[in-house]
Amino acid sequence: MSTHAASVDAVAKPRRLELTGAGLLSGAMAGAGLLAYAFHILAARTLTTSDYGQVAALWAALFIGVVVLFRPLEQTTARSIADRLTRGEEAATVLRSVAIVYLCVLAALAIATALAWGTLTDRLFLGSDFMTAMLVVGIAGYGVQYVGRGILGGLRWFHGLSGIHLGDGVIRLLVALPLVALGSKEVAAAALAAAGIGGAIAPLWHGRRQIAGLRDGSDDERFHLRAALRFAAPASVIAGSDQLLVNGAPLLVIGAGGTEASKAAAVVFAATMLVRVPVFLFSGVAGSILPNLTRLNAAEDHARFVSTVRRVCVVFAAATIGIVVAAAAFGPTGMRLLYGSEYTAPAADLALLGLGAGCYLASATISQALLALARGLKAAAAWTASAGLFVAVYALASGAELHRISLAVAVAMAVDAVLLAVLFARRARRA
Repeated sequence: MSTHAASVDAVAKPRRLELTGAGLLSGAMAGAGLLAYAFHILAARTLTTSDYGQVAALWAALFIGVVVLFRPLEQTTARSIADRLTRGEEAATVLRSVAIVYLCVLAALAIATALAWGTLTDRLFLGSDFMTAMLVVGIAGYGVQYVGRGILGGLRWFHGLSGIHLGDGVIRLLVALPLVALGSKEVAAAALAAAGIGGAIAPLWHGRRQIAGLRDGSDDERFHLRAALRFAAPASVIAGSDQLLVNGAPLLVIGAGGTEASKAAAVVFAATMLVRVPVFLFSGVAGSILPNLTRLNAAEDHARFVSTVRRVCVVFAAATIGIVVAAAAFGPTGMRLLYGSEYTAPAADLALLGLGAGCYLASATISQALLALARGLKAAAAWTASAGLFVAVYALASGAELHRISLAVAVAMAVDAVLLAVLFARRARRA
């Protein structure tokens, strides 16, 4: 049976919920999350608090840069391939357009980095040129990985997509193993940079035949570059706001300055990482939900589309309660056990971070649905407002750095979830 026939058959014989591959990807992300935590625990226990703060800044800057620049390409690729395969159209032109955008982004990144090298090095990495170099190498490598994720997600080859997530974590931890004998932030930085492209090589090579099959199908209506840009533009705004909320906390703390800014950033980063296990798991669901919902939209199965989104959000609402309770009850002890005695956090602040993490799950789900419906502009407006609220609450709040960050995350993500829910409810009523 051909790829296109299989796609049509899958639409003709629907499951109750269209979340094919979500379980597999969530399991892979659980493993990837454990590997990420192993890396951070290793780094936190072998480096000084100040040096680990620099690693935290690199992690935050790396993933903000990667997600802002390349998650839109991942989503554009996944949605476009899934949509065209469902309609029996070729998808090779999608890859051609996305490759052009990737190369243009890479050229722009090189120019911007050359111009801002001194500022990045001095403000984020305390004068370390090596850390800045690893930031650039890591962003470029993860760009390849994210485009690969989009290809495999659009093909709905979730075994290969799971391999990318796990490979990323394995490569990062393997490269970081010398930290056991050599407490060097440079080793940790090299591990972060290597994980991007290193995790993608084997799955993409293994899936080369499926990728070559994208040439099959009708070519009556080819995919054009402007279609990629039209979808990617609002997706970029969503990605930027998303990453400011998820990874921006240590950068805000370091940017605020102060003699202990690097140490404070390390504690803030450790606390946010501790409550982000559900976010790691959701990344697996997100990798399947966009192409699956796109197929439902292309097949005009609106009832199951709305039902899937609603039921996933109900599950995440219940999960939010569990996250808040667990963060308050076990978070302070978990911080000390995992990271060391210097890493302390009040239960109330960890509970606020847990509330923010739970609301993020609902917000991200609804955003995927709006992107599948090509309603990215409205979703982008909601995320932009919430990101601005995050910065404003942090700037206006008083108290310790962790408390200000926790309060800002909780308020901003709760508002975001409400705004996006209203947008989706209005769209669902018109369907």
